[in-house]
Amino acid sequence: MTEKEIKRFDELNIARLSLISVQERIPVGYRDWSVELEDGDRRYRVTCQAMPEYGVPHGIDTDITAALVNLYIDQGAPTDGTVTCTPYQLLQMAGLDTSGRYYAALDESLRRLTTTNYFIAEGWRDHPRKRWTNVNFRYIDRLEFSSGEAERLDASSILKITLPQEIARSVRSGFIKPLDLSFMQTLKRPPTRALYRLLDAQRRDPENPEQVAMSYEVGLMEWAEACKIITDRPSLAVRTLDAAHEELIEKGFLKSVEYLGRGKKKLLHYTFGEAFIPPDPLLMQGLTDIGITPTRALQLVREHGEALIADTFTRYQAIVAEGYKPRSRPAFFVDLLKNPGKYMNPEVPVAVSGGPYKAQQDTPQGKRPRKAPQAPSRPSQEERDLEADTALRALPREGQVEEVMRTLTFLLRNDLKLTELDTLRLALDEGLEDPLDVKAWVLRGISSGQKGEMIRELRARLSLAPDGPNMLF
Repeated sequence: MTEKEIKRFDELNIARLSLISVQERIPVGYRDWSVELEDGDRRYRVTCQAMPEYGVPHGIDTDITAALVNLYIDQGAPTDGTVTCTPYQLLQMAGLDTSGRYYAALDESLRRLTTTNYFIAEGWRDHPRKRWTNVNFRYIDRLEFSSGEAERLDASSILKITLPQEIARSVRSGFIKPLDLSFMQTLKRPPTRALYRLLDAQRRDPENPEQVAMSYEVGLMEWAEACKIITDRPSLAVRTLDAAHEELIEKGFLKSVEYLGRGKKKLLHYTFGEAFIPPDPLLMQGLTDIGITPTRALQLVREHGEALIADTFTRYQAIVAEGYKPRSRPAFFVDLLKNPGKYMNPEVPVAVSGGPYKAQQDTPQGKRPRKAPQAPSRPSQEERDLEADTALRALPREGQVEEVMRTLTFLLRNDLKLTELDTLRLALDEGLEDPLDVKAWVLRGISSGQKGEMIRELRARLSLAPDGPNMLF
């Protein structure tokens, strides 16, 4: 896994403005809201107008919007603001289940985000010019997708989503903050994930995003407005927020939540967990490179602290560099972490049968000095490609199709029409072609400098796909 795959981000304007209600469900007909809030001496207004059949954005919309920003970044942040992907990719990036019912939920979410208008007065930061501006946009400016029956997207659809230029420009200008997406995905309910995203943005100074505060204080009813909680009763606002507070305290993001005062003048004082600072992405990359999943790596950092994890990883690298080959790299790392006295220092390993490293039950006389090991060299690109190809072949066919379409959608998004990508997906789904053969054929065409010729041949063969199984070869 590359560093880019590990590092995730949030566009700071949309995170701070809380364009998505933290409520999991909204009343029927709840189609608009307008809030006027203060940020120091500055007042700003945000208005939302949605279609009555969809209502204002809420629930999983916060997960989908975060995923779209990161897919946009992963695809090189093109100037036209487009993201081309499959529904599976989008759900996977959002950390949502990829079972059937979530495709229907995704379909509704995308339609809601496409038909909802936002009006922001003196609240949108034009960071390169260091000024506050007025903007009007829809979260999704344009939505195109291939579909089967009933004009609904499904697992085989191809999506082409265009973000508004306001969001795309802001991302390209670097007005973003790190988003601990793997942590966000451990939170059980959409309201908790939405509140986490909002609080993580509010603790940053929009004019100096590198500054991260360890506490945040806000009026309860003003905060309820910012979270788009529909109530004018403080007790109901507290009840809605407290369920999310409990989980965020349990997970360590919040150290405490205090209510100060009474009634509608009540204040909320948040204290953030001191240990809850996004871990070093290079350390996370190293852990995932040895087979530890990002979620598990984050959990280990949370439980043991980044300094101990980094020290253990250095010891792990040194031991492996000395020639030790653990049966399971992730299991060996965790054992090394939890039992630091079990393995000898790699500079003075124990010489015993069964491997150069063993528990310290051996006598000191068993030690033999060694020179300090060199850090292991990184695998070559050819080795990485071979490892990726082996992992791909080990997947079931459905997984191979998803991974191959992830690659081909990215590589060919500017060369093939949506209908052509859809035909390609259909051919793979129906077993007309081996997905690995198709991927290899496309990559050969690109790497040999014959991309134009390959695209022309691919288009011609796609047009003949319904006539028989020999689509490409």
